[in-house]
Amino acid sequence: MPRDAADLITHIDGEERPGGVAYYCACCGAYMTRGNLGIRMNGEHEHVVFNPAGVLFRVVCFKDAPGAIGVGNASDQFTWFRGFTWRIALCKSCGAHVGWMYEGSGAPAVFFGLIRPMLVERPG
Repeated sequence: MPRDAADLITHIDGEERPGGVAYYCACCGAYMTRGNLGIRMNGEHEHVVFNPAGVLFRVVCFKDAPGAIGVGNASDQFTWFRGFTWRIALCKSCGAHVGWMYEGSGAPAVFFGLIRPMLVERPG
């Protein structure tokens, strides 16, 4: 029996998401998000997924990414998170593709799946 989208989202324990870690765009160095905004989707913070062309992505999930913006029309085609539509997420500073913004009826209603190699981790 399918679970409701809200059942698939959990926050990461404090030990696993240090508030002192910040993530920056690998292309331009602009601030993207903080470690304490990390969430688990379907039980995991990090996912290895592929698109219809077979390209693999390492995606990490955050309840907010102030340095990213979702663009384009929302789509439910080939979504990696059932119950959520997606938009391409770009770096607000340089426009690099840093991941996807997801929208759904769960809580949170919006979250970001960011491409791990597009993020540089530094102490916050």
